[in-house]
Amino acid sequence: MKRKTFRIIARGGHGDLILSTPIFGALKQAYPHCRIIIFCLEKGARLRRGAREIFKNNPNIDEIRSTSLIANPLHYAKFYLKKVKFIWLTYDYLAPALIYDRHATLIIADMFGIRLDSSKLELYLTSEEEKWGREKVGAYRNPIVIHITSLSSDNKNWLLRNWEELVESMPEYTFIQLGLAKEEKVEGAVDLRGKTSFREGLSIIKSSLSFVGVDSSFAHATNAFGIPGVVLFGASTPQVWGHPNNINLYKKQRCAPCVDLLLASPCPYGKPCMTTITVEEVRRALLSQLAKRKQAFSTNNLCV
Repeated sequence: MKRKTFRIIARGGHGDLILSTPIFGALKQAYPHCRIIIFCLEKGARLRRGAREIFKNNPNIDEIRSTSLIANPLHYAKFYLKKVKFIWLTYDYLAPALIYDRHATLIIADMFGIRLDSSKLELYLTSEEEKWGREKVGAYRNPIVIHITSLSSDNKNWLLRNWEELVESMPEYTFIQLGLAKEEKVEGAVDLRGKTSFREGLSIIKSSLSFVGVDSSFAHATNAFGIPGVVLFGASTPQVWGHPNNINLYKKQRCAPCVDLLLASPCPYGKPCMTTITVEEVRRALLSQLAKRKQAFSTNNLCV
């Protein structure tokens, strides 16, 4: 019997690719002897590296390749001659916030015709990467990761002054800002924008007490590591993109969710879905998550 092969082209933002990770184990369960090959698009060096970093070390993925003609002439020819089936790993064209009332992981599973026993996301760090993260974070008192920018839509972003007020209101904690160098800087936070790789950012999240940010790739990463965080939703909806490990703050407006309608266009109403989320609400939610984290640490120590 011929071994089934899934040839999957990874297309989409980092967050969407992280959301796809539960399907690989489900495919192996449904087809125990199958082979899974991920092809990472060559458009943009940062996007290419990011896709590889997301899927790296995943035990359910057999190969990670590029879509380059030079690197993969045989697969390239098979794709254009339609000799074998390739599956595009993308679901944004389905307008999930408008059409579906279920989580993105389940939507992706439906595309592959499989059932998920668990929607928990999967990211695999090496022991060396985890050690690096612990050492990096260990230099700071009560570290909390902060990520304030969604690259897909400015309508998901909270005001910079709100982030700075949040940091100022919690002086006993150290806020570590991850993101790209071009993103706005939060005064009072440790500035690691553009200073870490994506996987280094993941290791910092895994070693921190908590996370607070907007709906983005790092917010999804908290689910893979079981980190209790706080995520601010506005243009997008937690029903599709939220996770149970986080407190998902969502002030649904009559015009929300609008991310699949407006895309990158600015909100004509001044983003009331985000502006009505107060600093005090975020602070209270974050303190609640930190209390859970402290309790978990205490329980684990008692069990040792």
